Amino acid sequence: MGIDTSLEIKDLSICYREQIVFDHFSLSIEQNAITCVLGPSGSGKTTLLKALAGLLPQANGIVPNAASYIFQEPRLIPSMTALDNVAVVLSGKLKENRAFARKYLADMELADAETKYPHELSGGMAQRVSITRGLLFDAPLLLMDEPFKGLDLALQERLIKYFIKYWEKSKKTCVFVTHSILEALLVADRVIVLNQGAKGAEVVFDKKLTMPRERRALGESSVDAFRSELHDTLVNL
Repeated sequence: MGIDTSLEIKDLSICYREQIVFDHFSLSIEQNAITCVLGPSGSGKTTLLKALAGLLPQANGIVPNAASYIFQEPRLIPSMTALDNVAVVLSGKLKENRAFARKYLADMELADAETKYPHELSGGMAQRVSITRGLLFDAPLLLMDEPFKGLDLALQERLIKYFIKYWEKSKKTCVFVTHSILEALLVADRVIVLNQGAKGAEVVFDKKLTMPRERRALGESSVDAFRSELHDTLVNL
């Protein structure tokens, strides 16, 4: 059963160096669902995540939630091994934490890397450690900023399946920023597209995906229609 967490963004206003990013922006995000946010660079996607996490004290019109944040870059602790970088976010006895963390690292195809330090990991391996840590951090809200960026396609597909499996158990409220239409089709309950208008960011596309995730292969007529509409929206911004 998921944790009752809904997000109501009301009249959010953020300005960077006299540039308006959000101006009285409002958005309701459904609880216990994955909302994917797409849009061109500079449309406000990452800024929205930072505001939700409380990382932008200048953001007006939003109450930050306790959140686990998976960034575009790993942000691992240099003095800790891969295993300890994951275990550090868990509560309870260290031995139990390490066993729990070890299992999740193995799921992320990192069983042979648990004793390595961040400087010994490839970029893709470090990002997978970061994803594992973010998934295990105990918070009702999960924020993901292009978490699979930079991973090869085959690995992306495997990790997306693992992420969905994890999410089906926790049903956390999740806001997932991506540039990938395929990622959105595979994981989202709802897809929104942001674009910068004359008065800051605005939602130009907002639709739910109701088909079960296991049936979302390209070639399904409803999936192809959704993909085509989303693609046309993005290329015409």
